[in-house]
Amino acid sequence: MSKWTWFVVLFSRVTLNLAVRVTYPFLPAIARGLGISFEQAGLLVAARHFVGLTGALWGLLAERKGYAWGMVIGLSALFLGSLTVSLSRTFSLALVGFLLIGLSKPVYDPNVQAFASGRIPYSKRAQALGILESSWAGSWLIGIPLSGLLIAHFGWHSPFVLISGAAFIAIICTKSLQEVNQSNPNAKEPSNHVVSNTGEAVAVGAKPYLILGVSLLMVFANENMVIVYGAWLEKQFNLQVQTLGLYSILVGLAELGGEFTVVFLVDRFGKRRAIFTGLILTGLSYLALPFCQSSLILAFLGLVAMFYLFEFTIVSIFPYVSELVPAERGKWFAFNFSALVVGRMAGALLGPWLWQRSADLYTQVIFTLLAQALAVILLLLSGNRAAEALN
Repeated sequence: MSKWTWFVVLFSRVTLNLAVRVTYPFLPAIARGLGISFEQAGLLVAARHFVGLTGALWGLLAERKGYAWGMVIGLSALFLGSLTVSLSRTFSLALVGFLLIGLSKPVYDPNVQAFASGRIPYSKRAQALGILESSWAGSWLIGIPLSGLLIAHFGWHSPFVLISGAAFIAIICTKSLQEVNQSNPNAKEPSNHVVSNTGEAVAVGAKPYLILGVSLLMVFANENMVIVYGAWLEKQFNLQVQTLGLYSILVGLAELGGEFTVVFLVDRFGKRRAIFTGLILTGLSYLALPFCQSSLILAFLGLVAMFYLFEFTIVSIFPYVSELVPAERGKWFAFNFSALVVGRMAGALLGPWLWQRSADLYTQVIFTLLAQALAVILLLLSGNRAAEALN
């Protein structure tokens, strides 16, 4: 892909990810602006997540109409959704906007991942997708401080005005890309090759549905911890909101570190080996957290390690998924996206329920480690011996 194409897809992903992430620190401000309760505002976010389950359907459509088509549709949903939210003064209209924003990510993400994967050799694909996924951390580090300034000066709706404008620009730029009108160079790539040009075994020896199970379980395990870490820090160390906000910068840097570790390491280390190593190390970071309760510094270090290792692991799985069925990349990326959504929703439901009944990390960690162990088992069961030896 050309440098301009890289700029366009990264700009688009940062914009899309910001639309998702901006609600978390500023949800109380959004609730006040709409004149609704915080619980009702939470329903907006839940509805947005629920739409993510449609990812598999959009993946099937994109296999027929093309990945670039899916990218444009996703950005169009983002534009309409952000514009609707920015104009909302009632819960019902905001709900429509949040649903459209929720639709944009399961449509755009799998298609841009497939679009890039089809144009980059498997031997360099972790590097490419790692760069693409750095937009997740980038949206937080760049967009959240900017959104805070906009809200302070212009009101709660101002970030969505910015996002809708950026989405409109992204649509025009995406339509103008030269590659959009070119055939996919890997469209006729055989789906039974097992070795890349570096000698690394690729993922086609794996059982695809088991890999989806790995994605679901690892995200469930992480969400089960992440959903309560703020409550844990408040209870254990009596932290204020301002301190938690400063800590969020460390989270963004940790995520960016995980993504760039994928960029520089995983193609040489091996995709499958990286996933396995990441699952083990992330599991150890979960196990270590209860032993970090004696010191705030230790707690911060433990959480930063957890975010770093999880981001490394989840980004490592994307290039592996890209070669499960090369002729149907969009579909399997979409299935993987839906698996991630299910895992995240399940963790978001179980985590608070466990916390309310125990109010300590030990119960959380037990359930988290069980899910993480199952993910490791599924990964081991998913591949053939060649893949296990070389990848």
